[in-house]
Amino acid sequence: MRIKKGDKVLVIAGKDKGLTGTVLNVNTKTARVTVEGVNRVKRHTKEEQSQRGAKVGGILTVEAPIAYSNVMLLADDDKATRIAVRKDEDGKNVRIARRTGGDI
Repeated sequence: MRIKKGDKVLVIAGKDKGLTGTVLNVNTKTARVTVEGVNRVKRHTKEEQSQRGAKVGGILTVEAPIAYSNVMLLADDDKATRIAVRKDEDGKNVRIARRTGGDI
């Protein structure tokens, strides 16, 4: 997968199409990514007391993972771009923005 944690992405399909956010988590086995502020769902958790005595739980709104194919990386100028990979002088893989040709 060419999208990594911390990348800024644009959602290109689904109910949140057009929203942008930062990647919080990448799951390579299921090909899904969690994006900040995208695909928010309600989680019902049992109300409990934390160590400090405050009540924790109830209905929480959290981000759920979305398919990797439904997001596109944003380049430096905040426009969506495809990603290529090339080797640098040291033999390491470097991600490149297809639209601009610059390193990511």
